[in-house]
Amino acid sequence: MQADALVGIDKKAVAGRFNRSATFYDAHCHVQRRMADRLMKRLDGLPMPSRILELGCGTGYLTEMLAGRFPEAAIRAVDFAENMVDRARQRLRRWGVELEVADAEAAGLATCAYDLVISNATIQWFDDPASTTAGLAAALRPGGLMLHSTFGPATFAELKQVLAGPAGDPGGVGPPLRGPGEWEALLSGAGLGEVVSDSSSEVVHYPSAGDFLLELQATGATCRPNGAENGPTPPGALRQALAHYDARFGTSEGAPVTYQLLQVSGVRIR
Repeated sequence: MQADALVGIDKKAVAGRFNRSATFYDAHCHVQRRMADRLMKRLDGLPMPSRILELGCGTGYLTEMLAGRFPEAAIRAVDFAENMVDRARQRLRRWGVELEVADAEAAGLATCAYDLVISNATIQWFDDPASTTAGLAAALRPGGLMLHSTFGPATFAELKQVLAGPAGDPGGVGPPLRGPGEWEALLSGAGLGEVVSDSSSEVVHYPSAGDFLLELQATGATCRPNGAENGPTPPGALRQALAHYDARFGTSEGAPVTYQLLQVSGVRIR
C-alpha cells in the first residue's frame, strides 16, 4: 500500500483516548520506553544541539532524557493530549523545557531553526506525513538531524490474523502503519540526505490475549481510521476472538505479541 493511500486518522478521538490514559500510561508503556532508550543510543556522539523539537512528548519520558543529555539545549516538546502534557510538566519541573499542547502537524511548529527534530512512537499518527515531514525538514538547520521511532506494519501480526474478516481486513486495531521503505521515501522526498532506517522485531509475552488488550487500551494506542464503517467489535465476538488468540498462539510463556520497531533518520544537507 502506498503511503499516500492510507486512510485518515480521527485525531480528536485519538487525543481523547490519550487524555483518558494519561494517569496510568507510564505503568503500561513498556515497549515505548524501550524505543525511547534506543533513540537515546542513536544520539550517542551527537554534538550538543542548541535547539530541539520533540513531537508527541507524552508524559515526558524521552523529554527528560534529552534534557539530561543536553542540559544547555533549548527544548520544545509538544503533544496534542492536554492531560499528557500536564503529566510531562510534573515530571519535568526541574528542567527548563518549553511544553505545549499542540498537534505535531500544526503549521506553526516549524517557525524556528532546530538542530534536532525527534519523536518516539508518534509519526504513525500523522495524517499528512509528506507535508508534515517537508515542513519539519525545512525547520532544520543545515546539518540538523531528524530522528523518529515508530511501529512497522508487522506490529500486532497475531492480533490482526485473529481479527481479520472475510476480506482479510482486521479493522480498527490501530493506526495504519508504514514500512521502513515508505518512511525513507518520505524523508528523502522532504529533501533530507543520509536517510537510513532500522527495523527490528520484538516479541512480548502477556499472561493472556486479554491482558495484552487491556495494556493496549491503557496506553490509548488504538484507533479507527476516519470513515471506518464498522462499529466497535461486539463484546461476545471480542471474547471469542481473544479466546481464539490464546488457543492459536498461546505458549507456556503466555500470549505472544509481535512488535516491529522502526527507526528512521535523515540530515538536512543544506
